[in-house]
Amino acid sequence: MSHGPPQYPLLQISPTYDLKMHEPSGKVVDTFLTDPFPAFSLSHAAAPKESRKRYRPTATASNSPGPDPASEASETGDEMIISDMESGPITSLATTTVHRLKRRLTLAGLGVMASLGVLGVLTNLAVLDESAFLLLIASSRYEPALAVLTASTSCPPLALAPFPLPSAAVSMAVVTPAERDPIHPCTPAAMESMTGTPVSDMDDQNPQQLVLPLPLASPVQAAKNKASAHEWMDHYLRRAPATQSELVELISKLSGLVLPVNKSNLAFQVMRQLERLQLLSLCGLVQRSLQHDLLTSLPLEISLNILSRLDAESVLKVSQVCRLWFRLVDNNKLWCNLLRRDKLVSDELHLQRELSDPLRLIAEWSTSPSARLPEANIAQLLYKKRHIIMNRWMDDQYEPRRISISGHGANIVTCLQHDEEKVITGIEGKVIHVHSTKTGKLLRLLKGHDGGVWALKYFSNTLVSGSTDRDVRIWNIRTGRCTHIFRGHTSTVRCLDILHPVQIGVDQNGEPIIFPEVPLLVTGSRDHNLHVWKLPMLNEQEDASGPSNEYAEPECYDSKDPNNPYLVTVLVGHTQSVRSVTAYGNIVISGSYDTTVRVWDLLDGGRCKHVLEGHNDKIYSTALNFKNRRCYSGSMDLSINVWDFDKGKLLYSLEGHNSLVGLLELSENYLVSAAADSTLRVWDSKTGENLSKLRRHNSAITCFQHDDHRIVSGSERMLKLWNIRTGHFVRDFLSDITGSIWQVSFDQDRCVAAVQNSKDGREETYIEILDFSTPLYRTHSSGNRVPVLLAPAME
Repeated sequence: MSHGPPQYPLLQISPTYDLKMHEPSGKVVDTFLTDPFPAFSLSHAAAPKESRKRYRPTATASNSPGPDPASEASETGDEMIISDMESGPITSLATTTVHRLKRRLTLAGLGVMASLGVLGVLTNLAVLDESAFLLLIASSRYEPALAVLTASTSCPPLALAPFPLPSAAVSMAVVTPAERDPIHPCTPAAMESMTGTPVSDMDDQNPQQLVLPLPLASPVQAAKNKASAHEWMDHYLRRAPATQSELVELISKLSGLVLPVNKSNLAFQVMRQLERLQLLSLCGLVQRSLQHDLLTSLPLEISLNILSRLDAESVLKVSQVCRLWFRLVDNNKLWCNLLRRDKLVSDELHLQRELSDPLRLIAEWSTSPSARLPEANIAQLLYKKRHIIMNRWMDDQYEPRRISISGHGANIVTCLQHDEEKVITGIEGKVIHVHSTKTGKLLRLLKGHDGGVWALKYFSNTLVSGSTDRDVRIWNIRTGRCTHIFRGHTSTVRCLDILHPVQIGVDQNGEPIIFPEVPLLVTGSRDHNLHVWKLPMLNEQEDASGPSNEYAEPECYDSKDPNNPYLVTVLVGHTQSVRSVTAYGNIVISGSYDTTVRVWDLLDGGRCKHVLEGHNDKIYSTALNFKNRRCYSGSMDLSINVWDFDKGKLLYSLEGHNSLVGLLELSENYLVSAAADSTLRVWDSKTGENLSKLRRHNSAITCFQHDDHRIVSGSERMLKLWNIRTGHFVRDFLSDITGSIWQVSFDQDRCVAAVQNSKDGREETYIEILDFSTPLYRTHSSGNRVPVLLAPAME
């Protein structure tokens, strides 16, 4: 007994529902032809019936010699009128007047039908062409025509099927008489036919001419000329097939009589008779015919747009399908879009800075040691780097490289900012420290304030600081020199912000409106006022760090001096200390202990547009969304108010905290608040919906920062990481801390925190740097790449 596969795999298989015979006892269709084409009309415009009638000459007139008046009448249409709708069947070619053919089938028209051919049972599943059927209807209904066609083609009767048409069938349209009349001037000199015989309009008067029924004649004529399915079968089966070719051709033609719903059953019945190898060959043919590469058949921009909507893991799977898809995925533009979409780079400057050193990316992050610059997809490699680093953040088993920086004594760190090169901290002890981010080495000590530094912000090489000594100082970070001193506040400078030139709208001509023209500095003080200054840009010049400028004395500028070139305006209106200031473009939002939020328009000379009243206690924090025209304020009254700063009205209040809301931070999708009730709350910045409540701290939140992936928050002895999208706690940082977390700042690679710790029984402030960006490989002094030992979780 054989245990091999069956020779006919489908023989014992029952057809599925789609392949079953439907209505097995149903009759063969009454008519084989359909009417997909409109009726023929001599004119597209609607016309009365009389205008559609045709004038025909009589047989007698056509046979009379000479220029007979009846013949002339036939040309002018004065003797006999026969309508298209009134023409009856032809009874005898010998006695019936043959009318002039106003429409003839040319060789080109018949060649199109003849080229279709018979494709076999499995491919002959479409409705056949109507005109081809009408040609055969004529030849099968009239024996004289059939005889002429058979004699001219020497084809068996079985060949008179819808497809293919015999090439000599064109002769059925016109039979040339022995003697022809002069050619009518309106008729072409010759008609292209299989015989190449010129045909004249005057030949229509010859009674021996064979008339071909026209497929696009009137509907009545088309209906009368149609044959039933039984007549077709009788015609097909008139003679038994003598060869395999004739047998296959007969089966293929008869398959056209099968109802469309049963054609799949017919194909199944045929395939049941095929052996395994035949089925495999047929299966491969069908599969290849059904294959369609969607991605590569589309324009490149559309294909990349489709791929950019997939997650990175799915995109990598797409690249493994075939070489064409691999080359499509191997596109720098695609991976740059994925980096932006997944928020793995902070901004365009960050992206360009990372891509600017491709050799370093390949050396540190490529797993292929033979990777070469021209062949490497740098953006994809950067995505890999960013994805690995992000996973390290979220993996509680991964231990980042830690750098501890001492030297601040027991002073409280009041403000902290960092980038890839430096960490800048302001303390209550008059000094500003600048340390190296990568090594922790002290780079600069900025001395000059006579009181604690409570406000600090920098960009590029320019640092601005505000102090309890009431001064605002401008520093050159590279040299550590104070270049400018702004005076005019009469109390502690508690907050500040820097405005950069941005587009705030368009003018009447559609040109962008840029404001401010130069960077501006806004400072808020406990003296109830805000000052707006032009920010000096001398420190951004390349020669600003030269030795000759290192010990130069700073220039002092007082706001009371009418010739002060840097003072823009003073914003007066608050009645108590200004605790928070946020600015963008021409709008400044200030929050005060007087329980109000004020909206200032610098484009209008610093006018106070609105006084937003709604809080019942001191305001400690503010945030601004310039694009959506909203601002936010957090207060000691436990609430967060959302305002429309254009209209000056309260939209709604966010409630849930049960203590002072001291910290607010806004991003594109999230508003995060932190309070003295030891909780953080994540809100939808557009709808105000409370997305999550973060509860694991045991005391008031002293600092936090967030982006579109995570939140890092600090309190007494705790520094925690959260997933902002899910609201889940991820891990603890610095579990050995014994004091408070004063400040925290992070970017894509590092987390920097100012903490208080006890060592040897003495409290001291440290700057802790947690680095998650350790590369996969390092280049040895010998020039070889050496893998860096990673934690087991990363392996």
